[in-house]
Amino acid sequence: MLLELSIENFGIIRHVRWHPASRLNIITGETGAGKSLIIDAIEALVGKRVGEEVIKAGTDRTRIEGVFSVGENSSLAKFLTENELENEDTIILTREIERGKRTFTRVNRRPVTLRLLQEIGDLAIDIHGQSDHVSLNNPHQQLLLLDRYANARELRQEVENKIEKLYRLKTELEALSKDEREVKHRSELLSFQLNEIKEAKIQEGEDEALQKESTTLSNTENLKSLSLSAYQHLYESETSHPSAGDKIGEAIRCLKSLAQIDDSLNKFLREVESASYQIEDAARALMAYQDGLEYDPARLELVEQRLDTIRNLKRKYGNSITEVLQHADKAEEELNQLGFQNEKRAQLQKEYATLKKEIEVLCYKLSKIRHQSAEKLAKEIEKELGYLNMSHVGFRVFFSQFDTGDELTLPDGRTCAFTKSGVDKVEFLVSTNPGEPLKPLAKIASTGETSRLMLAIKSVLSTADATPTLIFDEIDVGIGGRSGEVVGRKLSALSNEHQVICITHLPQVAAFADVHFTVRKDILQNSTSGTIMELSDQDKLEEISAMLGSMSNPTLESAGELLEKAKEWKKNQHQ
Repeated sequence: MLLELSIENFGIIRHVRWHPASRLNIITGETGAGKSLIIDAIEALVGKRVGEEVIKAGTDRTRIEGVFSVGENSSLAKFLTENELENEDTIILTREIERGKRTFTRVNRRPVTLRLLQEIGDLAIDIHGQSDHVSLNNPHQQLLLLDRYANARELRQEVENKIEKLYRLKTELEALSKDEREVKHRSELLSFQLNEIKEAKIQEGEDEALQKESTTLSNTENLKSLSLSAYQHLYESETSHPSAGDKIGEAIRCLKSLAQIDDSLNKFLREVESASYQIEDAARALMAYQDGLEYDPARLELVEQRLDTIRNLKRKYGNSITEVLQHADKAEEELNQLGFQNEKRAQLQKEYATLKKEIEVLCYKLSKIRHQSAEKLAKEIEKELGYLNMSHVGFRVFFSQFDTGDELTLPDGRTCAFTKSGVDKVEFLVSTNPGEPLKPLAKIASTGETSRLMLAIKSVLSTADATPTLIFDEIDVGIGGRSGEVVGRKLSALSNEHQVICITHLPQVAAFADVHFTVRKDILQNSTSGTIMELSDQDKLEEISAMLGSMSNPTLESAGELLEKAKEWKKNQHQ
C-alpha cells in the first residue's frame, strides 16, 4: 500500500507530499490542474521510462519518492528477500532524473536497475491509465490478463525464458550449419598440409646437412685429386720436388746442429718440430679423407630428391624448415579447434532437443491452465458486468493457434506453432446486445462500455492477485451520470480489499470517496505550480457541487444527496 508520495519539480508540480488513505481515494480538479500528473509521477516511480521533458521548467532535476507498506504482500516480501533488499514493514522507492545526466533509481536508498524497480512496482501497484482502453484491445495484452488471472505468470515467465534460450541455441546452430561447408573444406586442407609435412619427417638443420653432402658427392673426383695433391705437397712427393715435410725435416736437422752450439735456439727447434708433427697429422688426415671419398650416384640422387622435397615444403609453408614445422603446429591446433566446433554442434543439437521437449511439456501445461481459467474468467466478468448495469453483455475468451513458425509436438500429439508466450493466441469476444454475435473487443464502439468492461476485468483480477494498490486514471471516461453511481459502488467495493486511487470527472463517482483530494493550479511569481489538498466534509460538498455545474443552493442540495446516498450504500455494505 502507498503510504506517502513525495514529488519535486515534476511537470507543473513544484513540491507535493501526499498521504493517501488505505481505502478509496478520489482525486478531482479542473482540467489542466495536473491531476494525471500525480499518476504519471507514480508510473515514473515504479519504472516507466521517462525523459527530461518531465522536469519542471526552470529546474535541473525531478525527484519522486514513495513509501510503501510491505505488510501482508507476501509476493513483494519474497521478492525483496530473494534480491537481498532490506525486507522491513515499509519500503522506499526513489527515482531522480537530472538534465543531461543519468537517471537514478533506488530501493531503500540502495541503487538498483530500472528493471528491478519495475518488478517491484508490478508487485506493489496496478495502474490503469487512460491508454489501457486501447491496450485492452490488443490480443497480446489480453493474453497477459488471462495469465494473470490464472496465476500463471511464473509459469509463463519460465516458458518465455526457455523459449528465448531455444531461440539462442537455434541461432548458434544455424550459424554453425551455415559455416559447415567452409569448415569441412578448411579441415580437409589443413589435414592434407599436416599429413604432407608429417610424412616428410623433416628435422631442423637437415637441409643444410643435405646440401653439404650433395656438394661433396657432386665434386668427388675433384676433391680426391685436390686432397691427394695437398697430401703430396705436405708429406710425400712423387715428383723431383721435395715436399713440405722433407724441407721441414731438413730445417730440423739444421736447427739441432745450431742448438748444440747455441742452446738459445732450442726454442725454435721445438716450434719447428711441432709444425712437423702438425703437417704429418694433416697429411694423414688428407689421405684418410681422400681414401674415404667415393662417388655414389645412387646416394646423390636420394640426397637431391630429399632436397627437392624440402624445397617444395618451403615453397608452400615457409622460408625455412623452422617455419614449415611451425605451420604444421598451427594447422594441428586449428584442426583441433574445428574438431571442437563439431563437438559443440553435436552438444548444441542435444541441448536443443532436450530443451524443446521441456518447452513442449510446459506449453501444454500452460495452455491447459489457460483454457480452464478462460471459462471461469468469462463467467466472473459477466457477473461483474451485471453489477455495472451491463447484464446483457456476453463475454468469451476465444483461442486459436499461430499459423506459421517453428512447431512443437505437445504431449497430447498436437503439433502447434509457438511464440515466446506459448502456443495460444487469445482474443476477448463481446456481445453488447442480446442476440448479437460475439465480436472482438476492439469492435465495441462505445467508450463507456469499454471503460466498464475494463473495470469489470480489473475487479476480477483484483481478487485473483494480491496487488495492494489499484490506481484508475479516469476509468469512467465515456460514462454518463446514471452509470457513474454504479462505477462508484464498484470502486468502493474494491477498496474493501485494496487501496484504491481514482481520478474522476463524475460527481457520482466522487461521492463514494473515503478521502477526497483535489488538485489545484496556482501561479506564483510567474511560475505555475500544481498542489494536492485533502478536502473537509464542507469542501467535499462544494467540490461535488462544482462538478455538477454550479454552486447554487439546488446544486449544493443535489451534491448533498449524492454524498448521503453513497454513505448509506457503504453503510449497508458493511452491515
